[in-house]
Amino acid sequence: MNKLIMFILFWGAITLVSVDPLSAQFMILRHVFGNGNTAVTGSEFQIVGTLGQAAIGVSSSQSLIHQSGFWGGLDLVTSVEPIPNIVPNSFRLDQNYPNPFNPSTTIQFAVPTTSHVSMKLFDLRGREVGTLLDNRMPAGEYKLQFEATGLASGVYFYRMQSDGFVQSRKLTLLR
Repeated sequence: MNKLIMFILFWGAITLVSVDPLSAQFMILRHVFGNGNTAVTGSEFQIVGTLGQAAIGVSSSQSLIHQSGFWGGLDLVTSVEPIPNIVPNSFRLDQNYPNPFNPSTTIQFAVPTTSHVSMKLFDLRGREVGTLLDNRMPAGEYKLQFEATGLASGVYFYRMQSDGFVQSRKLTLLR
């Protein structure tokens, strides 16, 4: 199983993190937390969280306050290409294909006039997982290629918003 190792600077703490790309789980392998005068270190502690969920809550003492943070760092890989010679009459968001998919899928959409287009990905609980597109697009039809290499299997929703148009569709990632 391939894992990505990264360092995260989190409230003054340097953390070595192991990322399992198939489950979107993050595990802290080693940590150093400090409040200026003292530090707590160790390799025997593990904190596991899912992308987008809170890593810690709010806790405080006379000398230290921890505020909530979120796991992050997922980069969604997308590319957008226009479909030539087509100018649509209205906004449109098509169902992705193939669906279910692994690891990539295509999302076709239409923009009738030059507009700012935002397309975001959400999990089943409605938490934003990432942004697929956030650009000003000229009128036309487009194919967005989405590579879901960093996401866990499951059902997700993608939502397109542009000039008063909002539409969502469901997609399923199977590993």
